[in-house]
Amino acid sequence: MSISFTGPKGWVEQRWIVYAMLRDNVQHHLEDGSPSGQFECVHAVAEVLGGKNVKISAKKLHAELERAQALLARPIDDLAISLRTRSVIALHWPPPDRRETILAKEWEGRVPMLSGTAETLDDVFGHLVEGLLEITDGASDTDIVDVMDL
Repeated sequence: MSISFTGPKGWVEQRWIVYAMLRDNVQHHLEDGSPSGQFECVHAVAEVLGGKNVKISAKKLHAELERAQALLARPIDDLAISLRTRSVIALHWPPPDRRETILAKEWEGRVPMLSGTAETLDDVFGHLVEGLLEITDGASDTDIVDVMDL
């Protein structure tokens, strides 16, 4: 599963699991474990699973990602994963409505995209944050990002 993001300054395609790791870690570390409304655009992307197209404010997404950059320096031991993401990885569909998170090292499963060389959260989803910041740089109040499940 891939997600396509088309913004005012270009296009980014990324595997769904990379986006899910970004969302889960924003929720775990920056929202105290549950969606707070502070990262509305980051969470809204999840609605594309199953084929729904989503349109989000490019300017608002850019601001959220600027705040999320604080996560990138965290060590890999701080990687969090939500119950929803664990459900999708285990092929349980639809994912539960519950959104709690735990540190990935506490989960008995395996996060499929993690290599043994990842040292920081930047190694996991930093390239997605960087790409989305680039395509939303300088966005106006009316600019949008079209998000699609490919």
